[in-house]
Amino acid sequence: MNKIYNVTSYVIAILMFPCLMLGDKPLLFLAPISYGVGKLFISFSNNPNFKFSKIVYDVLGFLRLVFIPAMIVFFQDSTIDNLPLGQAYFNQAVIYMSVEFIIGSLFILILSKLFKHEVVSRNSFTLSGSSIYYIVFGLVICGIFVAFPEVRKNISFLIIKTDAMGRGTEATSGLNVLFVMLFQLALALLFLIIAYASYKKYKENPKIIYVVLPLAIGILNISLIVGERRSYQLYTMVAVLTVVSLLFSKHKRRINIIIISVGIFVLALMTLYKELYVFNYSSYSEALNSTSVSNLKIVDTLQSYFYGPSNIAASIDYLNYYNGSFKQYLFDNTRAVFGFNFFVDKKQLITSQLFNQLIYGSKQLTGHLISSAGYGIIYFGPLFFYLNLIANIFFAFLSEYIIRKSHSLEVIFIGTYIYMRLITSIFSHPTPLITLISMILVVYVIAIIPGIIIKKFTKKVGIE
Repeated sequence: MNKIYNVTSYVIAILMFPCLMLGDKPLLFLAPISYGVGKLFISFSNNPNFKFSKIVYDVLGFLRLVFIPAMIVFFQDSTIDNLPLGQAYFNQAVIYMSVEFIIGSLFILILSKLFKHEVVSRNSFTLSGSSIYYIVFGLVICGIFVAFPEVRKNISFLIIKTDAMGRGTEATSGLNVLFVMLFQLALALLFLIIAYASYKKYKENPKIIYVVLPLAIGILNISLIVGERRSYQLYTMVAVLTVVSLLFSKHKRRINIIIISVGIFVLALMTLYKELYVFNYSSYSEALNSTSVSNLKIVDTLQSYFYGPSNIAASIDYLNYYNGSFKQYLFDNTRAVFGFNFFVDKKQLITSQLFNQLIYGSKQLTGHLISSAGYGIIYFGPLFFYLNLIANIFFAFLSEYIIRKSHSLEVIFIGTYIYMRLITSIFSHPTPLITLISMILVVYVIAIIPGIIIKKFTKKVGIE
């Protein structure tokens, strides 16, 4: 399968080369060339502990440097309609994103040489914390969830409800956000408890029921929807898939099919909800019947989500309005750290808010994302703009390395969740990554550490 993809991606990149040269944006031909060069460097990186990361980096590179340029030429649409910045900097943006991918590929090659190639064979797994503590923790959180309606107002299961009353808001108090996170953790711990108990039973008596039970709880986790953010479903899906596949490797293929099918179903409905403005209709079918395919801005969406050249060009234009000072950079990434953000002046805007303020005025401070290259251009200049990508690659690849070495189900599940955030946002600027990851590490670790201490104590005194 990997060989088929490699050959196909090379062939498509080669075929795109003359087509892009003949288009109205001739410098786009550099994009597939840089993809081919970068892919060549990646092919020399043969560390098996980075296998998944290399695939994701390659696929995202293909989307950015081959597929998006092809769509730009095919639809004759090089600009994002609701992003009026940077149209004069399109060619510069193409050069930046092309150079960035090659430098990132070289860094991956270096990393593969620095880390050990030895693959750890894991024949057994363990639950690091106390199951009893996890159950009590889960019951307390579920009690809070049931008792306080405001905690669960942004939570749905399987499908986001719609009532034609317009879009809801994700703005909520910090305490409610914390309880939602703890509820997500409680469901995850329930999954790990049942998965581990079923795993031990399965080793003694390999009945299919011991596979079905954790699979069902895993699907429940995937079906939990918080607001409109699709990322939670994707990260949770891969975390559940990783744990269940490792514990029940004999049924890996069927497990993958079931989990991925449910994940795609939930993600598809969430995408319809967001892209077709389902919140303005009484049902999903009404929204589908009222929406024309011509109204869907395919190229705009691709450039926005996968950081196409127009997205990067807007970041270059940003410098005509604001200076990229070290003070602002420090403020951005200090405010992003969970805990420190309580002591930072929230009236001062971070870069992404200033960026969106240029586009929407004071009406909206969120919307468009900033790429790793764009953020690097703003704060590190043209010589070192790639440093954000280097940092993203290092932490993403390190996360995969740690997960592959661990026998702890908590480390594997939470580590995979964090890893998915890192690897899927590898071409993103660091601020949102720091926010989510620091929040998960602080909240989840504080919640889980007592369980680990209790288990060690009970083992020491011979209770467990």
